[in-house]
Amino acid sequence: MDSATATPPATPPALLSALRRTRWGRPPSWGPPIAIAAAGAGLAIAVAVFRQPRPQVQRPLPVAVVTAQPVSRFLTSRDYTGEVVAGRSSSLGFELPGTLERVLVEEGDRVVAGQPLAHLDRRRLRAQRQQSLAQRDVAVAAVEEVRQQLILAELQRDRRRRLHAQGAISREDLDQQIHGSAALRSRLVQAEGQVEEAEARLRQIDVDLARSVLVAPFDGTVSRRRLDEGVVVSGGQALITLVEAAPLELRVGVPPDAARGLRPGQRHPVRVGDRRLQATVSALLPELDAGSRTATVVLRLPAEDLPVGATARLSLRRSETGAGFWLPTTALVAAERGLWSVYVLGPAGPSPEQGRQVVRRLVEPLHSEGDRSLVRGTLRPGDRVIAAGTHRVVPGVRVTEAP
Repeated sequence: MDSATATPPATPPALLSALRRTRWGRPPSWGPPIAIAAAGAGLAIAVAVFRQPRPQVQRPLPVAVVTAQPVSRFLTSRDYTGEVVAGRSSSLGFELPGTLERVLVEEGDRVVAGQPLAHLDRRRLRAQRQQSLAQRDVAVAAVEEVRQQLILAELQRDRRRRLHAQGAISREDLDQQIHGSAALRSRLVQAEGQVEEAEARLRQIDVDLARSVLVAPFDGTVSRRRLDEGVVVSGGQALITLVEAAPLELRVGVPPDAARGLRPGQRHPVRVGDRRLQATVSALLPELDAGSRTATVVLRLPAEDLPVGATARLSLRRSETGAGFWLPTTALVAAERGLWSVYVLGPAGPSPEQGRQVVRRLVEPLHSEGDRSLVRGTLRPGDRVIAAGTHRVVPGVRVTEAP
């Protein structure tokens, strides 16, 4: 499209009105249009200024802090694992072989020392005892008979001595009587030996009868019954396991340097499951464990209702020498290359509303105990350390102490 056919630009309304007034003989009035244009421009500027974002004022983040207090000595608590054992635990069995006739206890039964637990078939032993009794009675009767014969022979000997002294009998008759008395005395000794032999057999049978009854050697609880009636057992075969019903013991392996500080009679806290007890050191075994190279400490537990074989933890507190600061473990922040750090509050600003900047301090953990840790490093006494919420801050951020 060329310039001859182009549409002329539209004339502004205000200019047309001025031209008309000029054509009609009235001079143009430029005041109102200019005022309206100026007012519109001012309103646009005001709207533009109003729409510009205002800078936000950052408020300091409230954080919980603690004061770094130096220490030169501190107590450490370490736990060592051990096992609850019975003072005495025995697997009981018969000394003699035989047929198990009856078991008198069940697992879990509490027994006292001397109480029968089981016995063998004793019929054979009882028959042997009756036989030995009869043999002893025969031997006793034989002894009595020989004794009476000896008494008579000695009376005759004495009478013949008197007769020989009077010359009434010969020496040969006296010697025969003396020899007869001596022979009867030998027979008496032999008969008395047979009586003693019969009594010895009786005593042996009585011992076997007693050994055919299994009795409890101490007060305790039957923890296991291995055999039932009718079984032929051999001598020494385990039948019943008995655990002593006495204060239980705890055996714990501790490092030798820690064991050197223990003495019999000391009391230390022990945890068995959810139960907390005070155990008393009863012995320190002189030999180190071959596998763990630890010293075994034996402690007496003030309870009898704990399960034997349960795991227990012994807590030992020791006084250590070392300078550092106790801080909540939540205050520690992992740093580069395996180091640790904490965040402290820097110097205060010109106004309290601005808060204080976060500053990093490198530290080295020395010991951890529960929810606190002992550290050393670039901390200074009196530093205000951020105790929790360290994941919300970084060095340079402004914070304020939480009330």
